[in-house]
Amino acid sequence: MASLLEPLAGLVDTSLVGQIDTKWLASLAVGTTILNAFTWMFNFLVHASTQAVSKAAGQKDYSLLGEKMKISLFLAFTIGFLSASFIFLVRKPLYAMAGGRPEIEAFIEAYFLIRLIGHPFTLVYLTLISILRGLGRVQLGFGLMTLTTFSNIGISWYLLFVQKTGLEGAAYGTVAANVIGVVLAFGFLMQRAQIREHFFGSQFSKEGWFTFGKNSIHLFGRSFFLTACFFIATRFAGSLGVIELAAHQVLLQVWLLASFFTDGVAISGNILGARFVSQGNIEKTKEIFERLLKMGGLIGIIFSVAYFFFDDFIIGIFTKDPKVILVLGGLWPLIWLSQLPNAIAFVYDGLLFGLESFGYLQKMMMIGVAAVFLPIALLSMVYNSLYPLWIALICLNLFRLVTGFNGTKKKLEVMSAA
Repeated sequence: MASLLEPLAGLVDTSLVGQIDTKWLASLAVGTTILNAFTWMFNFLVHASTQAVSKAAGQKDYSLLGEKMKISLFLAFTIGFLSASFIFLVRKPLYAMAGGRPEIEAFIEAYFLIRLIGHPFTLVYLTLISILRGLGRVQLGFGLMTLTTFSNIGISWYLLFVQKTGLEGAAYGTVAANVIGVVLAFGFLMQRAQIREHFFGSQFSKEGWFTFGKNSIHLFGRSFFLTACFFIATRFAGSLGVIELAAHQVLLQVWLLASFFTDGVAISGNILGARFVSQGNIEKTKEIFERLLKMGGLIGIIFSVAYFFFDDFIIGIFTKDPKVILVLGGLWPLIWLSQLPNAIAFVYDGLLFGLESFGYLQKMMMIGVAAVFLPIALLSMVYNSLYPLWIALICLNLFRLVTGFNGTKKKLEVMSAA
């Protein structure tokens, strides 16, 4: 449920803005694509932190636990500040690369600069949530995500529709929610005396940096190539026109809703896999993985059925523009047909995180982008259509499903033999 809340604010922003102006919606697509790119690219902060904290907690090594938490948060803040500074300097070329058109650049700028101020808070907040999950405090993480998500929605709605601040209102809502989240999450984390003592008393070690750094580099490589797919997709959609870009933004939000929902199952695989593997309990690991895959498949089926039967209602939430609706209607079958394989592919990612197979994930993502996504996506430019672009995204996830199954199976076989 906490993972479902993560994209909900983005969905609501898209819905609120889409009801006001199609150009605002297209501008939101460009701004969020760039910011999401620089968030997902550093997603290793989330997955590596969860795996490292869960493993240390499973071993009951509190000194190591304090060190891992400190390394995670130090990197999150440093990377957030440096990346925000870099993005600010090169934002204009990034707008063009992400599909921004001259007629909407002023709207993009108004939204983007405010969101950029909050970028370090976004990375720190996500890392804090991942640490709480690694400690097994999943309910607390859910509570915090609920509070900040609905704070985001409430503030955005008030500024957009009551104060009529323009597109900037949606940006202020997101930044304010992440600042609130950082303060509360860190406060709850430091409530426990044992955690507080080892967090402030721990020292950075070369071994701690090396292990975390190696895993982070592999995850960064994976996230970089996956992020590049979404960036390229938005760039191609933007080159087709404002209507196509707006439709692509709606499709992406709907598609990511299901993926984030399933990500909750994947995160469980990361947490529990790391914990049981650290304890040498391979049979329990296999049992948990089987349950999680079944849950992921069920979630995929539910989303597929919902998207099939409630297509008009869901599309109507995001836009009333008949031209955008026409484009969405043609692509909608691809969305509901892909939900089941997508869900299982996302769960396999989480299982491989728990097994610390970060190098394998990076390698497979590089191959998938180069050999599967790009050749098909380029056809969208040839045929001047969004169809090849979305087929490319779906085929990439099918590739992730197959390689995820193979990688998990082999890793468990090696561990069982050992």
